[in-house]
Amino acid sequence: MIAIILAAGSGRRLNIKKPKGLLNIGPYPLLHYSIHNLLKTKKVEYIYVVTGYEHLKYENYINTINNSIPIESIFNPVFNSSGSLYSLYLAIKYVLNVRHEKPTDIVILDSDILYNYDEFYDYITNTHRNAVFATNVPPERYDACYIKMDNNDILQQISKNINIISSDCGSVTWEHIGLIKTSSETLHPIKEYCENIFEKMGSVQYEYDDIFENLPFHYNVCKFRDYIWGEVDDDIQLNHMITNIYPKINLF
Repeated sequence: MIAIILAAGSGRRLNIKKPKGLLNIGPYPLLHYSIHNLLKTKKVEYIYVVTGYEHLKYENYINTINNSIPIESIFNPVFNSSGSLYSLYLAIKYVLNVRHEKPTDIVILDSDILYNYDEFYDYITNTHRNAVFATNVPPERYDACYIKMDNNDILQQISKNINIISSDCGSVTWEHIGLIKTSSETLHPIKEYCENIFEKMGSVQYEYDDIFENLPFHYNVCKFRDYIWGEVDDDIQLNHMITNIYPKINLF
């Protein structure tokens, strides 16, 4: 398995002069925890970090890591005018070019998340090769990517608009937290889907969240109730991560 960490964004709402993935959380930058979790599973053979804003800072940090597997950065040169879908496209295109004879399954991660290891390991090692990591939405959450699924927990839609999917969510509302597994068979279709939408719309300002519902593959929604995790899009979420999430996650 290969990991792709999407890290090209600038974190404008945080008013910082470095990438979100290099925010200091405890003794390490935020990116460290995802790399640590990936290495700990012993299921990942290569890590790609798609960079953009202040990309040299990521490259300098990656060069300091004493890692057991290769970690390579891929630069998104149009990070200021593109969304995460274009970063994912660049990574998959690169992976297909260098591994054209033997493509492999991929796990996609946002760079600005902090999450508990135990459930992550269960997710990485389960039998579903196409799968969305989901947890229930807490009452105080205000920036969720809501998940709509069928009765067999097959993904139907991911949306920031709760009004689109709430009627079919049942008693529990679930959200996508920025972790998705996708199989080797999906890589060429993902690449083609991206190229088609970029050409048709004349823009690369799209997020990757809704691509999977448009592919000819079933994505299972793997549910982990009351999962300990956090993301960093603004100062409120940063404070929550430092004071509420970081003390609770399992680091060992």
